[in-house]
Amino acid sequence: MNTIDINTQINELNVKIEEIDLTTKYISENIEKSLIIFCNPISGNQDGKIILNMMNNYISKENYRLIDYQYLQTGKTYEPIKAIFFELINKEDKEKGEKLLKYVTERCKINKEKNMEEKFWKVKTLIAGGDGTVLSMVDGFVKYGIDIGFCIFGHVPLGTGNDLSNSLGFSDHINLREGNMKDLYLILKKYYEAQFGQVDVWKIDLQLDTEEGEILVNTKNGKQPLKDENGNIIRRYMRSFINYISLGYDARVGYNFDAKRSNSRNMNKCIYCLEGLKKLCCRKTVSVKGFLESFTVFDSIENSINQESFFSEDNKNIEVNDNKDLVNNIPNINTQENNINNENIQNNNDNNIIPDKLEQKIKYKFISSETLNKDKEVITDKNQCLVLKGKPCSIIFQNIVNYMSGVKDIWGNGKDHLSVKVNQGTPEYKKKYTNKLLTMAKCQQKFDDKMLEVFTFDNGLETGLENVFKGFAKKIYHGRGPMEVKFLETPKYEKDDKTHRIYFNLDGEYFHLVKPVLLRIELNREYSNGQLPFLIGNI
Repeated sequence: MNTIDINTQINELNVKIEEIDLTTKYISENIEKSLIIFCNPISGNQDGKIILNMMNNYISKENYRLIDYQYLQTGKTYEPIKAIFFELINKEDKEKGEKLLKYVTERCKINKEKNMEEKFWKVKTLIAGGDGTVLSMVDGFVKYGIDIGFCIFGHVPLGTGNDLSNSLGFSDHINLREGNMKDLYLILKKYYEAQFGQVDVWKIDLQLDTEEGEILVNTKNGKQPLKDENGNIIRRYMRSFINYISLGYDARVGYNFDAKRSNSRNMNKCIYCLEGLKKLCCRKTVSVKGFLESFTVFDSIENSINQESFFSEDNKNIEVNDNKDLVNNIPNINTQENNINNENIQNNNDNNIIPDKLEQKIKYKFISSETLNKDKEVITDKNQCLVLKGKPCSIIFQNIVNYMSGVKDIWGNGKDHLSVKVNQGTPEYKKKYTNKLLTMAKCQQKFDDKMLEVFTFDNGLETGLENVFKGFAKKIYHGRGPMEVKFLETPKYEKDDKTHRIYFNLDGEYFHLVKPVLLRIELNREYSNGQLPFLIGNI
């Protein structure tokens, strides 16, 4: 773009900004010295409310909560840093913040086209709330038309778990005394001075029975089916996630905890522990084998954007055909290195010719022994059927290193073998895939490797003891996917039937699934090829 075009863009943007207020203009012209903060006052503790109460004393003439902490020393000099706050549960205030962020990112785009330094076209956007607040806000920004490619996100931990903040090198809570501005300055300083890295973003496609399927949410007013904006019961649920998803015992505990949440983080942790003890001592733990038919990993050739997606609008129900090769013009990548040695994987397929449709090939298929015996599944090199060991109470798909309100590195602490076995085929065949699984189990978990770690717990007691003693998780899989979970057909929901209930955890949000059919998981390529920039603390 030539200089004249850029100057025209700047003039047009300045006109639009000046029509609003001087504060927006200032933030847009001082991107590298600004923090834009969206705060949820009802997350976990009362800290969000405390922050906003303090900020009400710093109202600019444009009616923004704007503080100037230029006297706070950053490095060796004093800099005029600006922080501006918006309240998430106040619709008008939230929209005002989104409008400001949209103008600022438009300025970022211009600065990038002018070949300015990156700090002039990356605006630090902090989200103060729980784990679930973070990605819901990012999704909201996209819907509002904000180009999030010019944002660097930060998670200020205000919720109960705050696993994302903890995984990214910040604490799992903030220390803030009401009325003490120094506390707030020190918190903001950490985010202002932090560097940033990339964090993987995944998405799910949860499909339920088209007539009887429901996603129940547990509220203080009882169980309510999840509905869309038109009031229709949702039978297909598509969402993004950063932290983890799970099915089984831990989601069941969280589901009952949901209706009893308080405004105290410490109290919430006590309630969660009590719910865990109740389910452990008073209720029979249902194995995931009671509702899980299979977990399949597809060979996606590095899961590049050339590969047909599960979420494609014109291919919503992919028919798997494992007897056909992929189209010849896609480079042949060694599949073992592709899923196991991720350091050798590069995103170098983006310029290939994209065929109209690509066949999904099964790479790994994990099933229960019950399903195997019933269906008399035959293992072939192109359709690998591996049997889950034991009767696990939950199955977890994890992206970050923290889980269950701060339990660290469950995958890394697990034993270096996968809790699956190859029980058919020749001895050479079994040895070949056993070695592959052993290599996979030794992989390191990272939040920026475009890989998910999948593991199980045998029972509720081991799930709780992981907080203290470590090493109870049973590893299943490490890799990119895409992945697909198939559910066994379950009875129609009955209030008194507790045997066939299926519970689902999505980044700290808990659901009861009625007659689910499929759960599909893959990287969310809508977000910068599957990743988002986040501020990173001391890791």
